[in-house]
Amino acid sequence: MRTVGWGILGLGNIAHKFATDLLLVKNTELIAVASSDLERAKAFSKKFQAQNYYDTYESLFDDPQVEIIYIASLHPRHAELSIAAMEKGKAVLCEKPLAMNQRQVEKMIAMAKSNEVFLMEGLWTRFNPSFSQAQEWITQGELGKIKYINATFSFNGMNIGDDSRLFNPEKGGGTLLDIGIYPLFLAYQLLGMPKDIKASAHLTKGGVDQQLAILLTYETSHAILYSSFAHDEDMRATIAGDAGEIYIDNRWHESPKLTLVKSEHRKSKVFDFLGKGYSYEIEEASQCIREGKKQSAKWSLKNSLELTQLMDTIRQFCGIHYPSDLD
Repeated sequence: MRTVGWGILGLGNIAHKFATDLLLVKNTELIAVASSDLERAKAFSKKFQAQNYYDTYESLFDDPQVEIIYIASLHPRHAELSIAAMEKGKAVLCEKPLAMNQRQVEKMIAMAKSNEVFLMEGLWTRFNPSFSQAQEWITQGELGKIKYINATFSFNGMNIGDDSRLFNPEKGGGTLLDIGIYPLFLAYQLLGMPKDIKASAHLTKGGVDQQLAILLTYETSHAILYSSFAHDEDMRATIAGDAGEIYIDNRWHESPKLTLVKSEHRKSKVFDFLGKGYSYEIEEASQCIREGKKQSAKWSLKNSLELTQLMDTIRQFCGIHYPSDLD
């Protein structure tokens, strides 16, 4: 199995976690990293054993050894940087959300198709073993017909400051794009596009969602989803069917433990994750590159587009707007 050469740009906290896991994945190599701050790029390169480091993203895009670039910039730059990388023929794994809105996602997909390069959204939950186990149980019919999903994602970030990426609209702030995307993904992945959407948010003075509640209605099912920066919470997920239930333990989006309940019988599984869990999306993207695939069958471009459409609809309900919407 040949080694795939990776690049990383946007060298913040998530990039550090991602690079830590990249070192654990066989047949992958961190070739180069890039930051507007040369010293930051140099320090990151040294820490994670990258061959090269650059103070411009263009230099990273031009590195002939880099096959795929992980983009971990702030949300509003995802589309711009992904398109710039794909224009140079690079494959892209872009951190979620893929972009700020449907229009941007459509432009990214169009570039990927016209340049015949791989593009995938970095929704790491989709690829972890515990979520795969939940899907396997559902496919096997263990739950029967899914009737109800409940998932939340909350933490207390009120002391972080209005100019932080959590609250500044110029930086793509708000719970939906940052953490609410996970509960929404869960409902979408298991139930598809809903027939009706209702949403309500408490907005900050800057106009982003500090707290968000979503109700999705399907033909015979409901999903109740919630995200917040206003409080801490023991985050669990419930998937209930007419024949059984699945409960994913706290911090469900990255939890290694889940339990299947059928009548009075319980069966739990605990997975030993490779690293933090970014390793599984790295493995998926790398294997797609080796096989010459342009998108992942596990999380396709259509999936990313439809998830973005749902987020756009929820934002319209709640009156959440960003400067990038006007571009």
